[in-house]
Amino acid sequence: MRRRYKKHQTMPLTRNFRETIQAMIQRDSGFRQELLKEGIECLLSGEVEVDKAVLRDFINATGGFHQS
Repeated sequence: MRRRYKKHQTMPLTRNFRETIQAMIQRDSGFRQELLKEGIECLLSGEVEVDKAVLRDFINATGGFHQS
């Protein structure tokens, strides 16, 4: 019997995965650029929820927003 899943069902991420992604963003400029590019492409193609998740990780790993 096959299980049916919702089209956009998300799997909760473990803390270790998030920490791993943040560490990769901080140390690898190529990864950082590609992640930002992926977020922008998701936004332009209408995948707003994916875009928000990708950009949230990017912003959190790069120091967030600075207040002036």
